[in-house]
Amino acid sequence: AGNENAYGAADRSILVKDPLMVLVTAPRVIGPGEKAALPVTVFINRNNIRTVSLKAEGNEFINFPKTSETLSADGSGELDTEFVFTAGGKTGTAVIKVTATGGGETAVHEIQIAVRSPNPPETRSELKLLKPGEKWETSFSPFGTEGSASAAIELSGLPSANLGKHLDYLVSYPHGCTEQIVSAAFPQIFSADLFKNDAALAEQTESNIKEAISKILSRQMISGGLGTWPGSYQADNWITSYTGHFMIEAERKGYNITSGFRQKWTAYQKKAAREWRYDPRNIQTSNDQAYRLFTLALAGSPEKGAMNRLRETQDVPALSRWLLAAAFAASGRNEVASALLDVRNTSTEPEYQYSYYGSPLRDKAIILYTLTLLDRKEQALHLLREICGSLTENSWHSTHSLAWGLFAYMKWVQAVPPDDKSPARISISFNNRKSEKSIAPRELLSEKLDMIPGSNSLTVVNNSGTTVYAGLVRKGIAPASDVTAIEKGLRMKVDYVNTRLEPIDHRKLMMGTGFLMVVRVTNTGFSRVDDIALTRMVPPGWEIRNIRLHEADYGIRESASDYTDIRDDRVYNYFSLGKGETKTFVLLLNAAYKGEYFQPAIWCEAMYTEDCHTRHPGGRVTVTGDQN
Repeated sequence: AGNENAYGAADRSILVKDPLMVLVTAPRVIGPGEKAALPVTVFINRNNIRTVSLKAEGNEFINFPKTSETLSADGSGELDTEFVFTAGGKTGTAVIKVTATGGGETAVHEIQIAVRSPNPPETRSELKLLKPGEKWETSFSPFGTEGSASAAIELSGLPSANLGKHLDYLVSYPHGCTEQIVSAAFPQIFSADLFKNDAALAEQTESNIKEAISKILSRQMISGGLGTWPGSYQADNWITSYTGHFMIEAERKGYNITSGFRQKWTAYQKKAAREWRYDPRNIQTSNDQAYRLFTLALAGSPEKGAMNRLRETQDVPALSRWLLAAAFAASGRNEVASALLDVRNTSTEPEYQYSYYGSPLRDKAIILYTLTLLDRKEQALHLLREICGSLTENSWHSTHSLAWGLFAYMKWVQAVPPDDKSPARISISFNNRKSEKSIAPRELLSEKLDMIPGSNSLTVVNNSGTTVYAGLVRKGIAPASDVTAIEKGLRMKVDYVNTRLEPIDHRKLMMGTGFLMVVRVTNTGFSRVDDIALTRMVPPGWEIRNIRLHEADYGIRESASDYTDIRDDRVYNYFSLGKGETKTFVLLLNAAYKGEYFQPAIWCEAMYTEDCHTRHPGGRVTVTGDQN
């Protein structure tokens, strides 16, 4: 408002409300078969509304035993009631709609709840080598919760590396350090060259790679290096090289990498390469330097002085020489690269194999990658068979080892010149539905199988004159967690206490109870263990509260973590343990929703160390509305 040279302003609050409103609250997630209460609050803002009718509806993912209720009102005010619902047997998004009617007015509230299994997806594979004219017959049944089961047949003239199973494992890996993000995306860069006729897979692969690139860009530090976790204050040199290697290959495949990332990453790598000095007490750092030099050469910015210094250094690990040879090859100096190596010896020293997220498989993959760059097909083929043998065994591999094994395999396939072989001809009969397939020499055919409940029959016949590798890959989510306890190299003790630190029975709690889950993890091995992941999932009826705001009040503190990832229904802690060391981790919880739930097992594992894990079994828990 204004009057000549005078100005002023005024405001007034205006209440806007409907005559009838309804509010519904529910857990953010729920598991198949779990039962929960659905609190409903009705707000009446008109005195002539004396009766309110409620109706609850849900889609195919949930079921309401009772779907309607009538409430009596004495005029304006609030009315509280609740419905009970049970989640169905399959996972998806449940939609709940509650409608309130009364006095000629109608109010609707709709919410969505994720129906998720507390268990990770599982992939099972069955492999078969089919000689010319050979037939493979097998039968199988779907496994896992309803809607989670799927199956596919993979066929190729290439040696089998169990690609489908391992790619699924990498993509669905629950943790997300920078190494794991890169490891999930790296093999996918080359997978489109193999899965040529799968448009849906190509689209999903492109989306996965773009998402990985976006996360990587957000994690680059001002220095140009990359840390293990978001917010890391110190760069990890091996991860920096590994990430740069991925970004270079992604850019060559047409993905957009910002010039800012390249410039800062190159500057960091060059500075680190120039400052590195050989240390006989830490010989394994030569591997780190050699990989850094290779990635710089691959990026078109070789640090020639540092490359020559490392070449003249004595007593470096064998892997350093392979990586340095790769650096010279990438720089166009194949003669120097060849002079560095004895290609008849493809072994590496056991004492250095586990440095920098490593393993024997990872080292073999790096050597295969180098031999491919040097165009040493004969020596590479021998090593390729060893790597494929490891990848087709039912054994544990870290994300880093799997990624190196897969993309070294794919890089070899990419480098092998096409031959004059005619396409392989395959006959497939699945549940008496027959089809004929033709597979090019460097193609991997993957076809989804539409399973039926119960037994499914599959017959594959190789009608060509060449060997064909066949694989049946099945996926599913187990309906229940394993209830057994395990201790291998780590020991875990789990306690539940109230806010006065007195023990309580967590299996039956009254709604509104605040309590703590205290987990103590001990390293029972004979050496330090790094990169440990502790996974604590809670039942849908429990809510996670921020312990950092309350720990001083309860007299208990968490040990330091390298990184903590808090989500709706779980908390991940990442840390290391010295020999005999124990760390304590605390969750402040609240029993928020009445119901009957399943508490998932608590799992702790060393992500890059085989057979180093511990599990505390889960079980049924109940949240009640009274003391009984």
